[in-house]
Amino acid sequence: MMSQHLDSHLECKDIDVSHRLGKYFPNKNRPVIVKFVRRRKKIDVMKRAKLLKGSGIYIIEDLTKKNAEVIASLRLKETGCVERAWSYEGKLFVRYRVSERNEQIHFNHYQSWLSKPWQSKNRPHTLRKYRLLLQAADHQNISNKNFVKLVFPPKAAAVL
Repeated sequence: MMSQHLDSHLECKDIDVSHRLGKYFPNKNRPVIVKFVRRRKKIDVMKRAKLLKGSGIYIIEDLTKKNAEVIASLRLKETGCVERAWSYEGKLFVRYRVSERNEQIHFNHYQSWLSKPWQSKNRPHTLRKYRLLLQAADHQNISNKNFVKLVFPPKAAAVL
């Protein structure tokens, strides 16, 4: 199923292990976590993830809880100065609106972002989305760079 959506040849031998996350509830999809055998294949899948736009399926990098909190802080606490924030291979990056270059957020700057107050104007559905991502985030402080999470819309669960 993913091969046809990503326009990529993905075989069983490319995947070390995969399983659903969270508790089963009827009529509710759970994300799937996938560990690839080779990091190169994971990078290829992540690059092609933008082909899934509008399909309701999305691929996100499996982050530690702290990294997920920092990404949420970057995106939502300073919406006026942060153009975008993302992760790549477990590293966090930000692009500020006043700058044209990307900047890596180093671990020693995490606390400065986490301690900033939340803006009261943030959209509730955006905050809810990040709370769900934080709940699903790995609770260890170790990031395995070969893991990704796949989240499917309700119709896709029937295909799996």
